[in-house]
Amino acid sequence: MYRTRIVYDREIQEFAMYLDGELVGFARTGQEAEDTLNQLIGELMNSQDLQEAA
Repeated sequence: MYRTRIVYDREIQEFAMYLDGELVGFARTGQEAEDTLNQLIGELMNSQDLQEAA
């Protein structure tokens, strides 16, 4: 399972997105950050499924 974290950065006024402890990007809203992380996790899981099937 992937660990996610969303932290508001007051200096740049955006939400930092972390996946398994690594910064993966920034989003303007908390909802956008959550949606983006969920999409990224979905892509990672699909990639793993394809590798296992090969």
